[in-house]
Amino acid sequence: MLGSLIVQVAIPVNARSAGEVFPEIEPLTAPYATLAIAAIVGVQVGLVATWRLASMVSKDRIFDASALKWVDVILVALIITTGLAAAVFVHLIFIVQVGGPPALVGLGGAVTLGLSLLLLLAVMRGLLVQAIDYRSELAGVV
Repeated sequence: MLGSLIVQVAIPVNARSAGEVFPEIEPLTAPYATLAIAAIVGVQVGLVATWRLASMVSKDRIFDASALKWVDVILVALIITTGLAAAVFVHLIFIVQVGGPPALVGLGGAVTLGLSLLLLLAVMRGLLVQAIDYRSELAGVV
């Protein structure tokens, strides 16, 4: 978490210096730096929610309905972060028309990774819902 905060502070400085070295990208530095900081915020939100889920595990409260809200927070943060990454690559490739094949690979990688994680989390959320139901049924029987 501390590393991500340091990177968030360093992004505007690095963007400004990149704009000075490469004047052709200077108009893109501020919006892209803002999007990069927003994407890191999404990662930080996911980390905090994961930490909350881990603390629920240690207290044996993971099979509680309140755990679902933290899983939903992770899902929303992942959707937004994946969308931001995809938007930057789409803008680079189709609007600004720079980046070439590496940017296209970046777009494919960002979307593939984001969708893969989203599908995995959706399955895990479904399993958590079932486990919560089974636990409440078992408590009713006992």
